[in-house]
Amino acid sequence: MLAPIKHLLGNYRIVLASGSPRRQELVTMLGLNAELCPSTFEEDLNPDDYKEFSDYIEATALGKAEEVFDRLSAAGDNKNLVVIAADTMVTLGKEIYGKPKDPADAIRMLENLSGKSNRVFSGVILKHAKGVRKFTDTADVYFGELLPEQIKNYVDSKDPLDKAGAYGVQGPGGALIQRIDGDFYCVMGLPLHRLCCELNKLFLEDLS
Repeated sequence: MLAPIKHLLGNYRIVLASGSPRRQELVTMLGLNAELCPSTFEEDLNPDDYKEFSDYIEATALGKAEEVFDRLSAAGDNKNLVVIAADTMVTLGKEIYGKPKDPADAIRMLENLSGKSNRVFSGVILKHAKGVRKFTDTADVYFGELLPEQIKNYVDSKDPLDKAGAYGVQGPGGALIQRIDGDFYCVMGLPLHRLCCELNKLFLEDLS
């Protein structure tokens, strides 16, 4: 997917504004030699200030991207710097499900998600010296009916405690899911097809 710009990538410093091993794995799969630089942006935006979930998730990702871009720019030339930032959230109806506060909160979330479909939003920002590209991808995740002991066993594994919505599709939590309508990698935290499309446009149009 990145073949059209492969010859250009070596001319740029590409940074992933994340400490997520899952997102690191995904950019490596694409063949991107990206540095990791976790953002220190305070993720405290009020979702009520935004009309759409996509506006909120993109604003959070933009905050991450700008913090890393500004920090690295202060240390040197930013002409060839490209920062990739992303944020993912789970929604059920009008409620946002972030990372659970504790195991009891994870149990509450999974009980609510059981037997229903939830929508995952992944907002992505590509920040460079000439401006910004942004997009949001969504996927609908359909949970099976979960028994209390299944939920407890999953929460006891600690796998869901650092994940939005209290589940991860790429680990044991994948067994809770009947099907996904949309990009699997959107649920994992970085929609790869859309990201490749936007990177091709970025390097061939914005940075040319």
